[in-house]
Formats: sequence, C-alpha cells, structure tokens
Amino acid sequence: MAIAALLLAYPILTLTVAGAVNSIFFVLFLMSCGILLRHLWPQTNRFIEQNCFVDPLSTAAAWIYFLSMAALPVAVFLSQWANHRWGWPYYDAVSRFLLAAPIFFALRKIQPQYLMTVQPGMILGALAACGLAIWFPHNWGGGDGLDRIGSSFVNPIHFGDIALTLGVLSAFGLGWRCMTRTGLNIINSIFVVLALLAGAYASILSGSRGGWIAVPVFLLLTYGIHRTSVRGWILLAGAPAVLLLAILAYVSIPEIHHRIGMIANNLHAFDQGNENTSIGIRFQLWRAALVIFSEHPLFGVGMGGFKELMTPMQQAGQLTPLAADFGRQEVHSEVLSRLSQLGVVGFAAIMAVYVTPGWLFWRRLHASHSASRAAARMGLALVLGFFVYGLTVETFDLTMTAAFYALTTAVLLAAAYPQYCMIDRPPCSAS
Repeated sequence: MAIAALLLAYPILTLTVAGAVNSIFFVLFLMSCGILLRHLWPQTNRFIEQNCFVDPLSTAAAWIYFLSMAALPVAVFLSQWANHRWGWPYYDAVSRFLLAAPIFFALRKIQPQYLMTVQPGMILGALAACGLAIWFPHNWGGGDGLDRIGSSFVNPIHFGDIALTLGVLSAFGLGWRCMTRTGLNIINSIFVVLALLAGAYASILSGSRGGWIAVPVFLLLTYGIHRTSVRGWILLAGAPAVLLLAILAYVSIPEIHHRIGMIANNLHAFDQGNENTSIGIRFQLWRAALVIFSEHPLFGVGMGGFKELMTPMQQAGQLTPLAADFGRQEVHSEVLSRLSQLGVVGFAAIMAVYVTPGWLFWRRLHASHSASRAAARMGLALVLGFFVYGLTVETFDLTMTAAFYALTTAVLLAAAYPQYCMIDRPPCSAS
C-alpha cells in the first residue's frame, strides 16, 4: 500500500533528506483528499455503516480537533488584521496544522495496523539520525567551545529534539502487534532498544539541553502508563536505577557533563551581572516577550513584530546588543513567541495544538486494539515532548518541524481512532 510505504519512509527521511517530510506531507494531503472524496459516495458510506461498531471518535471531538488545528492560522490572520502587518509567508508553517486535518480524517478509514508502519519507520529514522551524526556530522559550532552536531539543513536543536523523539516514540510503540514466535519478539525488542539509544546519542551529540529536559517527562509518562500493570518492586527498583544511569551519564559522557555544567556557570554569571550567556540571553528575550505581551495583550504585535522591536528595546536598555541579535532570529520559546506576537489569541491557539491531541490520545490509552493503544502512547509522548521542547526554542518556526509534528499527530490519532471499528478487537493478548 502506497500510504503505508510513505508512513514508513518519512521518519527515516526527515533528518536525512532536505524537504522530504514536507514533500511526503503534501503527497499524503492530496491522497487524503482523494480518499475523502471517494467516501462521499453513498455506497461507500453504507459499507462503513454496516461493518463498523460504535465510532470511537464523537462528532464533538472531531470538531474540537479540526478547530484546534485551524486555530493558529486564524490567530495569525486576526493578528495581521489588528496590526495591519500582512504577509503570506507567516502562514507557511502554521498551515501544516490545518492541512493535517484532512489527513487525519482520511487515514481513519484505513486499518490501524497499516498506519502503524510508522513505528518501524521511527526505529529506522532514529538509527539513520545517529548514523548521520556519527559518520556524516555537520558541526554547527557553539560559543562554549563544544561541537554541536546537526545535519546540513537542520540546526542542532531541532536535529537533537527530533532524533530523541524518533527513539522515544519507537519505544512507546513497542507491542503494537503480536508476534507468535519468541525469537521475533526478542529481535523486535532489540531494534527498539537500539533505536532508543541511537536517538538519545544523536541528541547528546547535538548538545541540545532543551530536549534533555523532556527525558524526565518521558519517564513519568512511562510510569503513569504502566503503574497498574507492572509489579511494584520493579518500579521501586527502577527509580534508583534510572538515577544511577543519569549520574553515570553525567560523569562519563563529556557532552552531557559539559553542557549541564554550563547551566550552573551561566546562572552564576547572570547573578553577577553578566547577561550575555546562553541562559542569560534567553532570560532577556523571555522578559522582553512578556513586556511586549503586557503592552499588546489581545492580538500581540503581529508576526515579525518581535524582531522589529529588538532595536528599540536595545536602545532603551532593555536588552544587551547580543541578546537583541539573538532576538532578531527567534524568541527561544514557542509559547512566548505566540504570546508576544499573537497575544492571548495566539496563546490559546498554540495550547490547543498541544492540549487537544494530548486529550484525544489520553482517551485511547486503554483501547481494545493493541495498535490503537500503542498509537495513543506514542502520540502522548510526541505531544508532551514537543511541548517541553517549545519551552526553550521555537519548535514550529520551521515548516519541517511543523510538518513532522502535524503529520505524526494526524497519523497516530487516525490509528488510535479507526473508523473501521470492526477491527478494534484485540487480535491477541499483546499490550
């Protein structure tokens, strides 16, 4: 099936081939429009009605999802209207969310086991990202003397975050299909562990600390999902084991030791009045974003308005020249970027992009079909991960990252909420 092949391919190509995820996104969008048009015919609808049990997706939930995906483009339009700052490029990245809606509704008509070919794609994608970082590294450099590895077209922050996401989602998708042979289960588990380690190592080589903040969140999510199905002594033994591994990683891996150690150095320098450190610059930009929001609370200053205010704020002594230079690139926070440039409307829109899919995934964690349960676990990890990443970087300023998040969310939601509910029966006892 062509769609299954595309779903297998895009996680592999996201970090290795420039423009691949956007190209596959639009191919799937066009195919999805064709599927939706085909299913408008009465005989197709009758077939679905006769072979489907209760649809797991209510009409209200479907509308909430659609409106949430449309929220950011609408917020951009309202802000442009209020500030008279018009420009089509500002719709480029945010349009991916709206265009993902037809993909979700169309892929719901495909059995989830076909959609879950995205999970082996995540495994291969994490391995490919690690291989690229090791054998074909692109060193973006860093002001702290440490190599920052990315790809030729993805900066280290986004490279590390997506590589980590690929590895983590591979692990959360484990068990989506039952393998009758023990040997196959062992081989599959080995590849999942390798993918998790590969994604983590690629993230380490990138030096992206913002992504590492999500690791405790992923661990807490794992505990929350399995706390009733795993014996208590395993969980009790797991906590100190994880702590020991964290300490060993800090001590033995130079990249982690150096980057984590810099946090204390940066905070100390900031306390002594040196604001031109990595953390100090972020503090300045976040403070500037809050000041801008306080002055333009409803619709913000418009897309691009934050960058234009860097010079006046520097001249007013609110920013150092170095921080102003960084601010002309980005706010270094997805949430504060939307808050300052789109106001409270934009804040509500970006939160809808996180909260609505997260809520929908949470509702399907205990679905009867193993593929739907795995998709819900993967989707919840994806949403939580990107929310944490967005605390310290603008995650959706690039069309590539917006397309990856929107497409992956749509695919996993479609697997979690299949319209062909007749298959939503457990084919075996796997979790």
